[in-house]
Amino acid sequence: MNSIGVEQAAPGRIGRRERSSRVMRLRGWTARHPVTAFLALAFAIACPVMSLPILAAHGVIADGWMPAIPGVGAERIASVLMVFVALVPAALWTTWAADGPAGVRVLVDRMFRWRVGTGWWLVILAGLPTLTLALALLSGDTFKRVDVAPFVIGQIVGLVVNLVLINLWEETAWSGVVQTRLERRHGLVRAALLTAVPFALIHLPLQLIGDFSLASLAGALVALLVICALVRLMIGVYLRGTGGSILAVAVGHTIFNRSNNDEGVVAGLLEGDGRKLAGLVAVLVLTAVVAIVSRRRS
Repeated sequence: MNSIGVEQAAPGRIGRRERSSRVMRLRGWTARHPVTAFLALAFAIACPVMSLPILAAHGVIADGWMPAIPGVGAERIASVLMVFVALVPAALWTTWAADGPAGVRVLVDRMFRWRVGTGWWLVILAGLPTLTLALALLSGDTFKRVDVAPFVIGQIVGLVVNLVLINLWEETAWSGVVQTRLERRHGLVRAALLTAVPFALIHLPLQLIGDFSLASLAGALVALLVICALVRLMIGVYLRGTGGSILAVAVGHTIFNRSNNDEGVVAGLLEGDGRKLAGLVAVLVLTAVVAIVSRRRS
C-alpha cells in the first residue's frame, strides 16, 4: 500500500517540480532582460484584451458586457483593460523577478511619493496649461465665456478620475519599470525616445475604434510617435527632478492630457484650433526650460 501511494504521488511531485523549475527559469530570464520581458508580457496580454471593446464597438461581438455609463465608451474601457490586465501585472512580475519583494516595495513607494518640493508641483500642475494657453492666444485663439464654478469642479474631477483610473498605474509601468531601467543604461534622452516607441504602439489599437483606413492608421502612428517622444522627454525630466516619483510624473501625464484633449482645461477656455499645435510646442519649451534650470541648480 505504501509503495503504491508513493508511486501515485510521485508524478504529482514531479509535475510541481517541473512547474516550479519553469517559473524559476522564466524569472531568471526576466531578471536578465527586464525591459524585453515586460514588453513581451504586456503586449501579449494587451492586444487580445483591448480587442474586445474594439470588436464590440464595430458590432463583431456583442457589447452587452460593456458598462452603459455616459462618457465611458470603448476607448476608455480598452484603456482600463490595457492598464489593469496587461501593464500592471507585467510591471509587478518584472519588478519581482528582477529585484525581489524589496523591489516591489520600492516601486509602490515611488507610486505615492509626494514630497518632491513645492516648486516641482507648481511646474507640473500649472506650467503646461499656462504655457499652452499663452501660446494658443498668441496664435489667434480667443477666450470664451464659461461658468467658473462648474468648469473648475469638472476639471478637477476629470483630473482626479484620469489620474486614479489610468495614469498612475500606466506610469507605474512605463516610468517605474521601462524608462527608469533604460535611463540607467542609456541616459535620459535616449531612454525617453526608446520608451516612446512601445508606448505609442500599445496605444495604436485605440485608433481602430470608429472609422479607419490604412492611411489613417499610418498617419496616427506617426503622430503618436512624435507626441509620445515629446511626452516621454518631459516625463524623463520630471522623473529625474523629483527623485523618481511616479506620482509626480503621473500627475504630469494627466495634466498633459487635460491640456490637449477636447475635454480639457485649454479646450474649455478657448475658441480656435491654435491650441492643438500650441500644446506640443508648450511641451517642448517647458521640457527644455525645466531641464536647463534643473541642470544649472544641480
